[in-house]
Amino acid sequence: MEHEFNWEFIDKNGTFICENASEVNQLYFPICNEAGMKASVTPFLNGDAKKNQNEFLYLPVSVEDLHNNRSARNFWVYTKEQGAFSVAGNSAKQRAEHCFKEEEKRDKVECGLLYHSLYYTIPELKLNCSFTTFCPANDDVVEINRVILENYGSEILEFVPTAAFPIFGRSADNLRDHRHATSLMQRVTMEKNGIVVKPTIHHDERGHEPNDTSYFVYGSDENGQAPVEMFPTVEEFIGKGGTLDWPETVVKNSIPKHDFTYRKDGMECIGAMRFAQVRLAPGEKIEYIICAGITEKENFNKEFEKYNSKEKVEVAWKKNEEYWNGEADKIKFQGNSDKFDGWLRWVGIQPVLRKIYGCSFLPYHDYGRGGRGWRDLWQDYLTLLLQNPMSVRSAFVHNMKGVRLDGSNATIILEGNGNFQADRNKISRVWMDHGVWPLFTLLLYINQTGDISILDEEVTYWKDAQIERAKNIDINWKKEDGNNQKTKNDICYVGTILEHLILENLICSLNIGEHGNIKLEDGDWNDQLDMASDKGETIPFTDFYGKNMCDIADLLEIQMEKEERKTISVFEEMEILLDGLTEESQKEMEVLKKYYERIRYGISGEKKEIPILQLEAMLRRKGKQLLQQVRENEWIELSSKEGFFNGYYNNDGKRVDGIFTDGKLRFGLTAQTFSVMSGAATDEQIQKIIHAVNNYLPDENTGGIRLTLPLGDNTWNFGRGFALIYGEKENGGMFSHMTTMYAYALYSRGYAKEGYKVLKSIYELSTNTKLAQIYPGVPEYISSRGRGMYSYVTGAGSWTIFLMLTQVYGIRGKLGDLLIEPKLVKEQYDTREVLTVDMLFMEKEVSIYFYNRKRLDYGKYQLGELSINGEVWKKQINSTSVVLHQSELEEKLVTGRKNKICIELEERKR
Repeated sequence: MEHEFNWEFIDKNGTFICENASEVNQLYFPICNEAGMKASVTPFLNGDAKKNQNEFLYLPVSVEDLHNNRSARNFWVYTKEQGAFSVAGNSAKQRAEHCFKEEEKRDKVECGLLYHSLYYTIPELKLNCSFTTFCPANDDVVEINRVILENYGSEILEFVPTAAFPIFGRSADNLRDHRHATSLMQRVTMEKNGIVVKPTIHHDERGHEPNDTSYFVYGSDENGQAPVEMFPTVEEFIGKGGTLDWPETVVKNSIPKHDFTYRKDGMECIGAMRFAQVRLAPGEKIEYIICAGITEKENFNKEFEKYNSKEKVEVAWKKNEEYWNGEADKIKFQGNSDKFDGWLRWVGIQPVLRKIYGCSFLPYHDYGRGGRGWRDLWQDYLTLLLQNPMSVRSAFVHNMKGVRLDGSNATIILEGNGNFQADRNKISRVWMDHGVWPLFTLLLYINQTGDISILDEEVTYWKDAQIERAKNIDINWKKEDGNNQKTKNDICYVGTILEHLILENLICSLNIGEHGNIKLEDGDWNDQLDMASDKGETIPFTDFYGKNMCDIADLLEIQMEKEERKTISVFEEMEILLDGLTEESQKEMEVLKKYYERIRYGISGEKKEIPILQLEAMLRRKGKQLLQQVRENEWIELSSKEGFFNGYYNNDGKRVDGIFTDGKLRFGLTAQTFSVMSGAATDEQIQKIIHAVNNYLPDENTGGIRLTLPLGDNTWNFGRGFALIYGEKENGGMFSHMTTMYAYALYSRGYAKEGYKVLKSIYELSTNTKLAQIYPGVPEYISSRGRGMYSYVTGAGSWTIFLMLTQVYGIRGKLGDLLIEPKLVKEQYDTREVLTVDMLFMEKEVSIYFYNRKRLDYGKYQLGELSINGEVWKKQINSTSVVLHQSELEEKLVTGRKNKICIELEERKR
């Protein structure tokens, strides 16, 4: 009997039931909290849990380990008549039957924000089992596992229950580096309610450190009764010839006889514990609570008292749900499809998940060692600041400390404010796109809040051995000097955030290759383009930096107007860079070389006042020059209806995209996205881009828009990405991040119908359960087979919510005022006449209702009557947008209640 994977929502909170989840070997669900627990759980309860790279509670896993690894959470029942069964179906015998027996499915999964419940039936025992995993919404780095067993038969059922949670208890590095040696460092304590493992040291041959971290598994039944027997080592638990999925102590219901050779310290450990024999009458239930976690507290017994009964666990579960539903409710959409709204609810928490996990610590995300990447941080904040702008202000200020004097930056953001690491893998390299993101995100913040004063905040610069954008090493710098840039007088230098923004954008805009575009360096947003550092050039980010230069010029104009400023202050060495902006200058690289030589041994610390009017004109001229360079020199015309922009030059200095002598057409989505978004593309070019993208980039198997066509021989001279099989990841997959940005770009230029088709395709591909085989959310990419890959921690999550709120619903700030410019299409009103969105603005809760009673399409309507909390503000707007000023909203919006803004969409007057 063939069973098909499928899920469906069962309420408005995003809770879903998934049938046949165990059919998908790569399926996993995130379990985490803000305290730092980062776990994953599969339909067979595999997955791992950790706090960071060096503190793994369970065995570290990558995606292939999810079905190969026997080391998993488990709970067993044994009866004299029927033998041993796993309540998760995860025994050797049950897994074999699962694969090869023709029978009705025994399992289903229910997931909510943010818990995972497995429901499994053991018909041989007439036993219904549920196993729920979640993290408490508090400061405990703990996962709580709640096991409920119910006798649905007509006879009394007697069984012996045993919990088994293997404990790894050390760094992921020790999976292959000294695994046995580090097991010898384990010290085990058996306490009343569980087992505690504490290594003697953190093993690191670069410098061992004392260990204060303990790993534990505690358990009790629903009434707080402790286990009656414990098995602290894997060796004694599995017994002679046994395995974790068929352990001798469970299968034979035995307790090992310890002789003089037995020891528990210095062994591979497990939190295995047996509870008292149970006698369940028909219809009766019993519950067990297993807490597993990581702590630096000396005694977790007292902490366990918070969770050692079913009533206490119920309270913790409800608080967990309240917390995550609260996160999801910060921006809440109600459209004409409950499924789409539910999907958006899961997409909306993805930026929060990435804040916790970074881009590591989930089974597919087996690269990196924790922390968030620089560009990830700024793009995730697109959604986080929309949820609550003022809460992220201090983070923005502190994170600007990561910029170096050469315009590059520390690439990894660690926990806490202003803590950085130069690079994930201690390799000297620079991603040239990093400089664009802080300005893009800070502009959103400034528009949402009107807080232009953030530009005047003064912060330090990052300093390490890397100089001249990783092309040279400062041999005079020592680690003990610290990571704050100092002046030649050994004083920590501070500059305004505006100075930091100008510096990083200006340096990149001067870093020009032979074809007039900005150099690719060690890669742009696409990390796979890492083999063209000499002659490589990037057209997409020539676009983006061009727009940024114009945006900085706009900010300077605002400062002149609002604050009546005449000058801004920068460190005096920056004057050298400004020389590169003069009209007659065509020697940008010489300017950069001169600047790098001047700052090689630090800066003077002296400030220079630059006339704002002069600087604004210079920056705008440079920005327009970059956009014009792309518009005029990188456009490839296919026909009167089709065309596209070249994306890159490879390390031989050759154009990557175009029509080549072999007759093959080559181009990608990235260059089209940023040319549209930046304004480099004219309206005529946009229309030709849309035709070309729709004609050549869709995957014939899935219909999804591929990131790129096959790029031929661009391998050793371009990037490692083209060693990947075509159709996967950045080499021709439907890369959700860029596809979402493409939809945003179309909306931002007024092509809402075309943008909606792209957005809808991402949703449909992500929720095509038969092919995608993932839980709700937007994955990193869709493969050529239609599989959703790398779930949960992808930049597409933040961009989707950013797109939906600011462009689709058209609600965004404008220097602190509220701009409303809906771009809703007729299809979104198929089943109802009103669409709503809940959000926070001016730290007040606001619900905005868009009534489209005549089902008018985008382009056919304008804004009519607008009311605030039942009071008509304007009877007729007669425009496609409206601005509500801060002063007006301060009078009309009320604190402590949901404020209702209603807008009628009426037929547009010609």
